Amino acid sequence: MLESRSTRSEREVRMDANRSERGNAGIAVLVVLSLTALGVGTAGVVRGGARSSRAVQAASVPYLMAGSGTGHVVSVDLTANDTTIQEIAPGVKFNAWTFNGTAPGPVIRVQQGDTVQFTLHNASKNMSHSIDFHAAQTPWDVNYQAVAPGKVFTFSWVARFPGVFMYHCGTPPVIQHISNGMYGAIVVEPAHTLAPAREYVLVQSEFYPSAQPTGGVYYGDYNAMLANQPQYIVFNGEANQFKDHPLVARPGELIRLWVVDAGPSHWSAFHVIGALFDSAYASGNPANAVHGVQTVTIAPGDGWMMELRIPDAGLYPFVTHSFADAGRGALGIIKVDPKAPAAPKSYPTMGDPMTAGVTADTATGTTGPSTGGTGMAGMPMPSPAAGGTSSPPGAASCMPMGTKLEITAPAGASTSGFDKTCLAAPAGLTFTVTFKNLDTGIPHNFAIYSDSNATTWLGGAESAAKIVMGPGSVTYTIKGLPAGQYFFRCDIHPQTMKGVFIVAGGH
Repeated sequence: MLESRSTRSEREVRMDANRSERGNAGIAVLVVLSLTALGVGTAGVVRGGARSSRAVQAASVPYLMAGSGTGHVVSVDLTANDTTIQEIAPGVKFNAWTFNGTAPGPVIRVQQGDTVQFTLHNASKNMSHSIDFHAAQTPWDVNYQAVAPGKVFTFSWVARFPGVFMYHCGTPPVIQHISNGMYGAIVVEPAHTLAPAREYVLVQSEFYPSAQPTGGVYYGDYNAMLANQPQYIVFNGEANQFKDHPLVARPGELIRLWVVDAGPSHWSAFHVIGALFDSAYASGNPANAVHGVQTVTIAPGDGWMMELRIPDAGLYPFVTHSFADAGRGALGIIKVDPKAPAAPKSYPTMGDPMTAGVTADTATGTTGPSTGGTGMAGMPMPSPAAGGTSSPPGAASCMPMGTKLEITAPAGASTSGFDKTCLAAPAGLTFTVTFKNLDTGIPHNFAIYSDSNATTWLGGAESAAKIVMGPGSVTYTIKGLPAGQYFFRCDIHPQTMKGVFIVAGGH
């Protein structure tokens, strides 16, 4: 009996010891997890007599967050404008706001560690623009602020993180500047050399053209932007362009796609029909690898790098797998052909987005026609009536009745227009226009231009960013204009809120 009790006692002691070890191990795990969550190094935590090297590495080796880079400097110049006429679908001419004359802007390529010497030229005559590089670490309140019309702004930043990133204009309303075309992709190639591949850069984005054109040109519909109702969702600025002009590759060749979703509102579910991605990398960073991927989900403002090999010759469509969006133009084709040209050995620092960054940027966008000349005191002459918008009913009898003018945006003005389609002022005399916005919760403004293409701003709101939120009002003082016929509009809703401005002799 004594022996039996002694045996049980030893067994109980061993069981107690095992429970104690398990309890201590559990406590150690909790300590490691707690310290890791707090960002504290765990080099001193041991497990089974050995350090937890994985925990040490995760907690004590931060990603590169500072430093002056390699010292190599790359100069990047972008010119902002808001009068580019671009075909966004067959026969659809759109008044795009652009960097370097295209929407999207040029594909920019730099190396990790490069210093980017960036200059923004604002060529707009009446609107402020700015820049926001998702690849940069730089103070928003210093370098991402609005640049006034005709001004130039320069700053530098170090490209510390590899990947593919969006850049865009950040001037409010940001959704309007992006929706109208002010965005692009920048590739920061990693410090270590990637395997040779055939590379393409794709930017998915949305367009919100007006229901009807003005002078044959569609303008962005701000209400549709806010309602998230795009008419076109495209790759690289034009619906289905890579369906009609496929990207090419050879069988078995490594294909590297850098894909950005510029939005501003729709996600991309990027998929190649008939193929899978060998590897995909969040934000395009080689450290963020996943493998054997069928569809990559890309948020607005984000990017991914994807690699694939297609063994068999044929046609392989690429789409956003949100098929309502694919049906709006987000469709292209990779044509795999053993006779395809050899892949380029290098890619330009500033690439043409319409060739997916393969060839050098040529800034092919054209600006709207300028039909006015210069009149007295350097003032632009009005365009002839035949060259722009036809006169609205009653314009012939719209004559100056003084120098204090009023115009109102009633409720529903974005579809019904101003309360007047014609205003008039006496020639050569300073006058005021009081603009009342009675459309509650909806932004509007009032501006006078030389013609229906808004070639030259003459008075009123200085840009689409200068809005009056309803209900509200503002009074503009405008210097005297030469006699002639001009044009006024709301810059936020230019297709529906517009009219003719007559300047003539009067009292």
